[in-house]
Amino acid sequence: MTKHILITGAANGIGRYLATHFFKKGYNVTLADSDTGSLNALKSILSSDPFTFPPPASLQPTITTNALFHPCDISSGSSVKSLFEASLSKFHTLDALINNAGIASPFLSSTDPSKPFDALPISAFTKYINTNLTGAYICSHFAAPHLRKSKGCIINISSTRALMSEANSEGYAASKAGMLGLTHAMAASLGADGVRVNAVSPGWIDVRELDTREVVKAGEEGRSVEVPGALSEEDHKQHLVGRVGRASDVARFVEFLVEDEDGFVTGQNFVVDGGMTKKMIYVE
Repeated sequence: MTKHILITGAANGIGRYLATHFFKKGYNVTLADSDTGSLNALKSILSSDPFTFPPPASLQPTITTNALFHPCDISSGSSVKSLFEASLSKFHTLDALINNAGIASPFLSSTDPSKPFDALPISAFTKYINTNLTGAYICSHFAAPHLRKSKGCIINISSTRALMSEANSEGYAASKAGMLGLTHAMAASLGADGVRVNAVSPGWIDVRELDTREVVKAGEEGRSVEVPGALSEEDHKQHLVGRVGRASDVARFVEFLVEDEDGFVTGQNFVVDGGMTKKMIYVE
């Protein structure tokens, strides 16, 4: 039976790669995002993209049959409820929830990253908690009854910024660290029902080519996607493996967790960062 995966924050960045990866591998996918423009653009991309790793011909996925695109504000219980009602109405069962949606910028001030937290309104902090952390909880709340039936899993996309920080990133750091606590708490709550809950914490992942609206615009204009500024040799050398991460690095590991056939891995945080957080860096 074809597995059904619900992915939040599916329209751009790592989420867009996850959406493409699982759809092209023949999974049923519900793709949710608050950015309706990018969500519609993603639908266009998946409708026209050739398959880079096609499933067997008998399982060739189609947009109509195997995908549902649904706008959703994950910080709103009513919006998430509507998402799950539409998703389960189409696919009937749920095998995995990937809590990927969140505010992308790590800095409290979107216009001035150097502005300290005490110079900003409290709302600059709470918006991260409401979206990144509470949003993941709300989605998990609605997913849990269905995952109990399928013996499925929840995968929370956290960040290495849950473990280390830059200045003025309190909201992002706290929300992503909170996701790690949420992960092992839900693993304890759902484990007896056969539901696994894990977190994946990506490090530096180059997602500049995964701006969905830019991809569509470039295609319409018959040009390549413009990626501002090449990564430097120094950027790559900060990683033990010698390169900055790719979205495919994250997607392959998430798929491993989705397909954990022995059902023994749960409550864990897996750091996917090319060894960056383990590398000792000396200022010269």
